[in-house]
Order: sequence, then structure tokens, then C-alpha cells
Amino acid sequence: MEIRMISKISILSISLVLYSFQAYAQYPEDALRLGQDGYGVSARTMSMGSAMTGLAQGYDAVFFNPAGLAQSRQSEVTGGLNFLGYNNNATYFGNGTSASQSQTDLSNLGLVYSFPTVRGSFVIAFGYNRYNDFNTALGFNGFNPSSSIIPTLWNVNANYDVPFQVGLDDEDTTGAITRMVVQKNVQQSGIQYESGGMNSWSACAAADVGQNFSIGLSLNLLSGSYKYTRSLTETDPAGRFAKDTLSTLSGAVGFGSFIYSFDDNQDISGWNAKAGFMYRFDDETGNTVGRFGLAITFPSFISVTDNFSDAATATFLSGASYVYPPQGVSSASTNNYDVTTPFKFSIGGSGGTRQLTLAADLEYTDWTETQYSTSNSDLPADFLTSLNDSIKANFRSTLDVRVGAEYALTDPQYSAFVPFLRAGFSYLPSPYKSDGAQEAQKLVSGGVGVRIQNSINLDLAYQYGWWNTSHQLYDAYSVTSEKVTNTNFMFTFTYDF
Repeated sequence: MEIRMISKISILSISLVLYSFQAYAQYPEDALRLGQDGYGVSARTMSMGSAMTGLAQGYDAVFFNPAGLAQSRQSEVTGGLNFLGYNNNATYFGNGTSASQSQTDLSNLGLVYSFPTVRGSFVIAFGYNRYNDFNTALGFNGFNPSSSIIPTLWNVNANYDVPFQVGLDDEDTTGAITRMVVQKNVQQSGIQYESGGMNSWSACAAADVGQNFSIGLSLNLLSGSYKYTRSLTETDPAGRFAKDTLSTLSGAVGFGSFIYSFDDNQDISGWNAKAGFMYRFDDETGNTVGRFGLAITFPSFISVTDNFSDAATATFLSGASYVYPPQGVSSASTNNYDVTTPFKFSIGGSGGTRQLTLAADLEYTDWTETQYSTSNSDLPADFLTSLNDSIKANFRSTLDVRVGAEYALTDPQYSAFVPFLRAGFSYLPSPYKSDGAQEAQKLVSGGVGVRIQNSINLDLAYQYGWWNTSHQLYDAYSVTSEKVTNTNFMFTFTYDF
């Protein structure tokens, strides 16, 4: 289950109100997003379900298991493109709404150099990976008999009090609400989009340190961006508030509409490392027939600069309209904070014949280890502690399962033109304790490839995913139920030399 609250409002300069506002600015989900990976960085890996811990070689090994890089006996350059589509069918108070969004990215760009050695191997690699996309969409439309977003936007400081500024409540001299007419029985509609993603700039080295045994290490500089926009509209189609005075101060009569929008832009940077081990099993002729791999992804240390703002407009049947923020006041605010993501432990194996390869992976992550840092942050330490407590209370550990297969239509040892067929499946449980199998991401993939003259590789992959999720828009009475489908096309070109 994903929870993304809409009730983020503006920061104030005084410390007490700063704390109360900031409680709406960050959530456990913001940290969770930074620790999750995508669905593969090349067409071959994606089409095989990303079951690569005991198989990856060439530039793919930088991301999945650095030790696999030691298998490269040729140098290579590689690059790819990824087209991601996201479709969401949401139900809100019995009404269905569809929303979709697409995104096209450079999936990877890398160089592998294999040093000449007398025995074993020593290989290095450098490059770029787009390892996660934040691409989502959500639309909703329904009559809410139980709540309105308007009361959740109250603030003790009048300059930043959205309902007060747009003529929807009365307050006393202390800022306490004395009159608020619209608190439920409203028609609500809206749309939200998320976009952006995470990139890694990697340097990797691997070597054979024993017969058929290799180790590898990658160091990754992380960068990324996240953009979140939402617009929510409330109206009164039944005319329940048509004759009410909404605010004695403004004199506005007859509720027409209320439109609230929120924008959030994050700049992300950080670093992490990954270590890998791989053992290869050879037959009596010296050909590798199986592999066993282990990879450890160390915690990512991530810094976020979060820039956000909101705006609102209320219209009334009497003809008046009011806007927030008021003239001369900006709702734009910035937070800086650090996040540490958990360890990930991957184990995998592969085997088969010269033409058939089968692979399987398991990856364990304890999401309760995700943490907001209480140092180097604009946020109060006790608020960050409460976020970390919420992470421990609501998250859990997960065990991802990935399987894949590849079949060469001609014998790679004797053919200069080798077509490949590939297929894979991934099962990725939700990190939330309250979620079950319906919320787990199920991903089916397939692809084709061709190797020409043992130097040119062209690969194309398609992946289809489905799962259920939900969003709490602003309170417990505003929850969507969603069925998500995800499509992913990827093309990769590799040249060995």
C-alpha cells in the first residue's frame, strides 16, 4: 500500500509552526522510494526476469553482481533505451477513473575493459545506469459523504491558513476555528502524477582470485530527481451549501468550488557500493555449465533537497472568489534531509547447456532498516524519530523471487549468427506489513536477441506487470482502491571488441 498525503502546507519561520507544518512534508514512503530498484538495466536482464545474481556478465554485472564482470574475455561498449508505461484504474466511492503516464529514458551506457592476463582475468567497467523510475499516475472522482480536504489545510498562522485565506472559515484571535461550513458531503475529483527516477554512475572492478572463483566491487555515485503534482477539486452539485455564509469576514455566500494544488520537486544525490562473489562450474571440456552467485548491496547514503509549494482557489455563488497564497506571501518552502537505505542480500544460480540457460534469484531486504538521519537535516529530531518509528511499525522484510530462461536457436559455439529467445518472471512482495499477495508486484517478461560474428548484440525486451495498491488522499475517509498495470519496452546494443 502506498500512502501519499495531499495535505502538505507551507513552512513558517517560527519554530513551533515550522514543526507542525513539517509534519506534513515528509513521510516513510519518501524514504522507501529511495531504496527501491527498478526492473533491469538492459534488455537481456529484463527479459529474463532480472535473475542475474548467478548469471550476469559484461556490463550487466556492474548492477547485479560485480563478480560476474570477471567472466568477460572481451571488452565492450553498450547502451540502451527504455520506454515505460503506467496505467492505473482507481475506484473512489464506487466510481472508476483511469489515468496513465509514460516515460522514455536512457537505460544504460557503459564501457567494459578486459585486461590481458596470463592466468584468470581482471576486468574494469565504467558507466551509467537508470536503475529506477518514479513514473505513476492516479485519477479519482467521487462523492465523499464523510470528509473534505478543507479542514486538513488549517494553519495557526493566518498567512498560511488556506481555508481562512480563501473565505471558507471564521477564526478567533488565537487562530482557532469558530465556523467552518464545508467539512463533508462534497464531490471530489483530481489527478496526481509522479515522475523522475534514480541514476547511478558506476566504477567496477572484478578478478578471478582462484580457479573458477571471482570477486568484484562496484562503487556508485547516485543522482536523481522526483516530481510530484496533484490537483484536487471539491464542488457542491446537490446545492447543500448554496445559501450558507461561508465566512462572516469575507461575506461569501454559497459554496461553488474549491481547488487545491500541490507541487513537490526533489533533487537527490548519494552513494553506495555493491560486492559480489561468483563460482563457475565447468564440465570435462572446460565449458562453463553452471554458476552460483552472491551479492551484497550496501546501504545507500542519500541527501535530498525538497522544494514544495501549494495554491488554492475558492469560488462562491455570490460571485466572489479568493486565492491562496495571499498577495506578497509565497507558499514555496525547502527542506533538506538525509536517508539511509537498508542492506540487500542476493543469492542466485544458473545452469544449462550451450543453447539453454536457466537462472533463479532470491533477494532479501529488511525495509525496517530504512532510516531518516537525525543529523544534517532541517527537520526537528523528534519528528524524524517519529518517522523512523513509523517505518519500523509499518514496514517488514521481503524476499523477492526472480526466474529466467534463455534459448539460443543455433549453437553459439559454431554459429556466427545466433538468435535468442528469452522469458522471465518476478514476484516482488510489498514492503508494508498490512499488504498481501494482491499488492505484490507480478512481472512477466519476454524478449529476443541476436549475436552477430560474436561481437554485435542486439536485444529487445517487453515486460508486463500488475498489482493492487491504494492511496490515502488526505485522511482515513479518502482512500482509493487501485489496479495498476505496468508495461516496459527496452532495447540494448552491445559491441564486443
